[in-house]
Amino acid sequence: MARTHRFQAVVLALILAATAPAFGRAAAEGTMAFTLSMPQPAQHVYHVVFRCEGLPGPTLDFKMPAWTPGYYGLFDFAKNVRNFRAEDGEGRPLAWEMTSGNAWRVAADRTAVVTVTYDVLATSTFVAQCYLGEDRGYIVPGGVFIYVGGRIGHPVTVAIEPNPAWSKIATGLDRDPSASRPTYAAPDFDVLYDSPILMGNLESLPAFEIRGIRHEFFGYDPKVPDPAKFMADLKAALEAGIAVIGDIPYRHYMFLAIGPGQGGIEHLNSTSFGFNGSGMTSRAGEIRTLSFLAHEYFHLFNVKRIRPIALGPFDYDRENVTGMLWVSEGFTSYYEALMLKRAGLTSAEELLDELRGSIVAYENNPGHLFQSAVQSSLETWSQGPFGKRGDGIRKTISYYDKGVALGMLLDFAIRHATANRNSLDTVMRALYGTYFKSLGRGWTDAEFRTACETAAGVPLSEIFEYAATTKAVDYAKYLAYAGLELEKSRELPEPFLGVIAEDAGSKLIVAAVEEDSPAGRAGIAARDEIKALDKAPVTAKALETALAAKKPGDKVAVLVSRSGRDREIELTLGPKPERSFKMRPIAVPDKLQAEILKDWLGGR
Repeated sequence: MARTHRFQAVVLALILAATAPAFGRAAAEGTMAFTLSMPQPAQHVYHVVFRCEGLPGPTLDFKMPAWTPGYYGLFDFAKNVRNFRAEDGEGRPLAWEMTSGNAWRVAADRTAVVTVTYDVLATSTFVAQCYLGEDRGYIVPGGVFIYVGGRIGHPVTVAIEPNPAWSKIATGLDRDPSASRPTYAAPDFDVLYDSPILMGNLESLPAFEIRGIRHEFFGYDPKVPDPAKFMADLKAALEAGIAVIGDIPYRHYMFLAIGPGQGGIEHLNSTSFGFNGSGMTSRAGEIRTLSFLAHEYFHLFNVKRIRPIALGPFDYDRENVTGMLWVSEGFTSYYEALMLKRAGLTSAEELLDELRGSIVAYENNPGHLFQSAVQSSLETWSQGPFGKRGDGIRKTISYYDKGVALGMLLDFAIRHATANRNSLDTVMRALYGTYFKSLGRGWTDAEFRTACETAAGVPLSEIFEYAATTKAVDYAKYLAYAGLELEKSRELPEPFLGVIAEDAGSKLIVAAVEEDSPAGRAGIAARDEIKALDKAPVTAKALETALAAKKPGDKVAVLVSRSGRDREIELTLGPKPERSFKMRPIAVPDKLQAEILKDWLGGR
């Protein structure tokens, strides 16, 4: 144990300086060490031994996190625990009881050593859960390693006894080079839980260095057609992201391609993601993959260090709710597109088309009439990051999609207000320097707004209203700041009323009305009851069928009831607008517009 103590003292000083969030944890007492083995990987079971020395108290509460950082959803990780046991340093059993669905209370009776052993079933290939098989092992630490209640800030080591048939363990954790078996250290459980582990006969792609810092890519059967080109392109994209902030806050970085599976999750000095390079046989496939990895990489700044105050230090028992995921996720999606353009991997037209895709996904979703970006952020733990679809009218949005639009508008507004001296990059650097580097904490909603308005030198009330409400966005105004315009929408040969209505018992109730629609101009409003169309009673389906039989220019009579009073409204159906939101440079920009567009495309 003396060697372990010396190793921790050396490694912890390095990690705390280079990678750990400054969460202000209390000083540690005693030691904590895990040993992880997998004697029968075909059974999908990890065996865990957790040895704690020098922890005072008559009882110790051992807890399994209810979620994992980087994924805003609860998991019942504790349900995968089997064969839980506790004993003292002499191997004598200690009594224990479950005090909640994810907590075990051990009667430690002030013994110097408490050792807990248990097994974890790992069968999922989803990136936020654990997997073990004869082919590979993937560990989401929050789903395998328990912690002692009240001691999240305690240093911890993890020794791994892998399947002897495997050749590689890949993780962002620092390894003890003197240990006889693979042993890793974390300065606290926040860092441990943010450091996934991939094991197996992994393939490595050509590593590269940026500013002397090594970046590696390990994957299970990655199938990358041209590894050298792919890694060169990835390096260029990362350099463009680093240029936004101007700093690299880690000593090494690792891409972990976990094999067949879904999703990707960002971490302090690594990212893990489902990956199959067979989708990269075309340029479009390469760009999709690079965009995905650029997104997860930029999160090491925007979320892991530039973060809402709710996102660290974490409460691992429950949801960590913030209304600012439209910034944390949406702005990251915005920057992923900029990174590829600034790296020379995509064209200006491709950048505009990528941003247009997010705007179209938001604006053509009826949920934009019901839910704001702030609401979507607050409700993600129940509705998911892309909104809840379900039956009937969709009333949710994705904070990714609207966040992209808001990031672009904010960028253009700041550039316009400062004659292109400042930009959204300025805001991100200020947040990084002030709250991560200097104060060691996240920012509040008010502090984020202050940073934006300080960079702009003017109030930005309208943009923050767009974030907090469902108010229609004036894209033309903000695009013009950057010398861009929307192409005129085509009119489709379909009738357009502009009402979104749903059945409520025996009544048909207007849920929302599209802006500048025939219904809106005629005075029909949300919460009105539609009793008939052209004298015929209607349900939601009947209204849809009746309108489908019409054509643009037809007149209709809509019988509505408001506050118990009936009124028949005659209106003319319009043509349905094609909401393409295609952007293009204006023909004759002024000097500032031209400068903003050029600088935005190139970055600085």
